[in-house]
Amino acid sequence: MPDLIDRERELAALDGAAAARGGQLAIVWGRRRVGKTYLLEAFSRQQRSVSYTATAQSAPVELAAFTDAVRDQLGADGLPAGYAFGDWATALDFVTQRAAGERMIVVLDEFPYLAGSAPGLESVVQRWWDQRGKRSQVMLVLCGSAVAYMTGIAAAAPLHQRATLSLYVPPLDYRAAGAFVARLKPAERAVVYGICGGTPLYLEQWDDGADLRANMVRLFGSPASPLVDAAELVLSGELPPGEGAFRILTAVAIGKTRPGAIADYARVAVERPLKRLTTLGILDRRVPALDDPEKTKRAIYRIADPYFAFWFRFIVSHRADIARGLGAQLVERRILPGLDDYMGPVFEDLAREHARGLAAAGELDADRVEGWWSADGRHEIDLVGLSGRGISFVGKAKWSQRAIRRDVLLRLDLHKRALGSLQSPLRLLYGRTGCLEEVRSERNLRCFSAADLYA
Repeated sequence: MPDLIDRERELAALDGAAAARGGQLAIVWGRRRVGKTYLLEAFSRQQRSVSYTATAQSAPVELAAFTDAVRDQLGADGLPAGYAFGDWATALDFVTQRAAGERMIVVLDEFPYLAGSAPGLESVVQRWWDQRGKRSQVMLVLCGSAVAYMTGIAAAAPLHQRATLSLYVPPLDYRAAGAFVARLKPAERAVVYGICGGTPLYLEQWDDGADLRANMVRLFGSPASPLVDAAELVLSGELPPGEGAFRILTAVAIGKTRPGAIADYARVAVERPLKRLTTLGILDRRVPALDDPEKTKRAIYRIADPYFAFWFRFIVSHRADIARGLGAQLVERRILPGLDDYMGPVFEDLAREHARGLAAAGELDADRVEGWWSADGRHEIDLVGLSGRGISFVGKAKWSQRAIRRDVLLRLDLHKRALGSLQSPLRLLYGRTGCLEEVRSERNLRCFSAADLYA
């Protein structure tokens, strides 16, 4: 089994729960294809364990398949040929008895499917936990991709406050995503992240031995490619019909980021769906760095995952063309010519994430790193570092093939004055190829290139 990439935190949390005394009830969730199952396999393969992935079948079929999994992975003792558990209470009692005084991991993957086939399963788990589970040596892991459902069972009855571990498995960050295409130059890795995001399954599709055009035609120009429809398959299970969520996401992807502009484009009421999309982590609600998030009226929305942003900008309205065999033309005439413009906001996000990393390492003075924009729309700063002493740095990220020139620094200084700070904070410049030497020599300035982001 290949090594996991950048899942040390999640593995440590699972290992810590397994090492704790008594029973453990872990709820693990994250968007489809982020690698939850792979993570749990890596965690449990060195332990006495039984893992079962539900398949959305009827309850008797699921129980029979789970019985087979227990027989195969723990041995047939007490499970004669042809026998199947009659219900989930019996199944949980059986594995509890088999655990005896030694830790046993029991993973129920795609738990929402099981709950759908067996109404009241959450109550069965709650009753087992209260009566036997918490005093046993079983670590029961409930895992699922239906984010709304999984976060709901952790927060509401009957399992409210019973989970000993609640673990969110996010998409990989841009650095970890770069490990999937390690042969590419740093700027090219950033482009792959801007297209595929941090989902391992999507990143694995990229051939880092082929050029950009060849990958784009193969992955987004062919109706046979799973990436052409993956976004819809992932989101359709989370979003209720009738709220116009796909039109809202398309509006945001093409630059309609304020609620009024989103509503005008999508032609739906947006307050409730924007809140739902933000809660699910599909949209980010962003406010200017100095504003109170609860009171500001200047919030904007961005699609949180780069793959979704790319898909809604370039693919969703052209799937019929791809199905008719016109995918290569779509790549040539729309995607490749528009890619640099699309990458601008992606690079800004990467710059903010890089600056946060430097702050966490003590190389920059900041408790928060956000963007800022003026009420009249005339001024914008990509990075504002905030600490207890005020504004510690300001910065600009520019996705351009040319090294950053002095005029970019002068504009940053102009916007900095509009910010209203009387301080002289550090200035940061992020460019695809860095800054010209005449800019790097300026005082109170640090320049970064794409290579620095991946260093």
